[in-house]
Amino acid sequence: MPPSLLIVPDLSASNHPSRYSAPLQYAAPVANVSLSQVLAAMSRALDLTEGRSEGHTVRTCIIGMRIANELDLSAFDKVALYGALLLKDSGSGGTARLAEVVAAVSPEEAVRLNIEALQHRTKSVIKNARSASRDAITSRVAHLLGRRGRARPVPPTLSRAERGESMALRMGFSTATADAIRCIDEHWDGSGSPDGKQDHEIPLFSRIIILSQTLDAFVTQCGLAVALRMTRERSGQWFDPQLVRLVRSWREDTDWWEALMSPDATTAALAAEPQQHTRFVDDKGLDDVCKAFAEIIDSKSPFTYQHSTNVAKYARATAFELGFEKKDMRLINRAALLHDVGKLGVSTHILDKAGPLTQEERAEMERHPLYTWEILSRVEAFSGFARTASLHHEKLDGSGYPWGVPAEELDVPSRILCVADMYEALTANRPYRAGMSRDMALRIIRSGSGKLVCPLATEALTEATRHLKVALAS
Repeated sequence: MPPSLLIVPDLSASNHPSRYSAPLQYAAPVANVSLSQVLAAMSRALDLTEGRSEGHTVRTCIIGMRIANELDLSAFDKVALYGALLLKDSGSGGTARLAEVVAAVSPEEAVRLNIEALQHRTKSVIKNARSASRDAITSRVAHLLGRRGRARPVPPTLSRAERGESMALRMGFSTATADAIRCIDEHWDGSGSPDGKQDHEIPLFSRIIILSQTLDAFVTQCGLAVALRMTRERSGQWFDPQLVRLVRSWREDTDWWEALMSPDATTAALAAEPQQHTRFVDDKGLDDVCKAFAEIIDSKSPFTYQHSTNVAKYARATAFELGFEKKDMRLINRAALLHDVGKLGVSTHILDKAGPLTQEERAEMERHPLYTWEILSRVEAFSGFARTASLHHEKLDGSGYPWGVPAEELDVPSRILCVADMYEALTANRPYRAGMSRDMALRIIRSGSGKLVCPLATEALTEATRHLKVALAS
């Protein structure tokens, strides 16, 4: 775990727990926030999703923009490429692709690995079947077969490329940016996906991105010499030969390669943005970014489909019952949408496990709020609610995780988010059980009222869910 993740959020500004009148001090309207700064900072989350080293996305951006400069692309083209470089992994479904990028696993090997994974998960279901309820077993088997319980909607079956394309368009990027993201898994020889395009049928931006991201993955893990040899070997297969010749001409530029691997890579990536076309966003734009990343977070596992958006719905409704103003509810909504961004760093095997977690697996799971804090606190536009988002598993008696924050240091928004997250989790299907009814979920939450969770937040949630379409009928 990086040392920075051991830092406890600053709790000095906590509101006194007896004040329930929405005393947030950081809900001022947002204007002229650089979208590229937000996306560059949030790229840490995308790096976690892809199983890559921290800084992968921004280093890929630096490589790609150098290629663009040496190809003398127009300002318009550079703008479209820049957005695609920062959002290249926005369609990730939570599956790390590092092995594919570095090892270039053959189709036959991929099939074998998929079969082994299915066998492992089937054995896990059988092993835990004796101690499970009928509903839980049904839920687990349905998950293995790619089905969902009737109480929950079926997640859209979009490919990684299609999700990324859709994400870019919904965030207001151009069709050129969206097309580039859609085609970044296409290979020069036609062996890629999703459309099997080849050579110049593949958008130039996509050809730049696949070379840039693969080059960074190899440089980071294997060194520059191996990385450059890989580009030569895959020239005409994965990569556009012209682009390979270009990047191989940089092999003697040692100062540039050293700068690429420095801690200042994010600053360099931001400096590479075409300045005359910097895009600024307001409150609505930031809300759109939060919604987009919530979708990325929830796609990590079929059992978390719409989890973040549902938590946000319950948190908003609870805050309304407690008399929060609209501007403050907006901050709670963003915190709820992004509270699980740290789960992008947790293994999918753990998230989907049909049975009890081992001690090591539980320790990894309980690190996700640390990652949430580490990611969000770096984004200036998100720093106001980073603390709230990262405290959603803390309890009034200090028994929560990961910091064991006691009641007097848990502000009202954090208490709201805690009960909203619990309610959504209890009413949702999970690998080890079926979703509960509204009444049963509220009964469990109330059983910890005053000791584990806030009594007023609990009662506000109870009232709020009377007026909402809940996940399961009571």
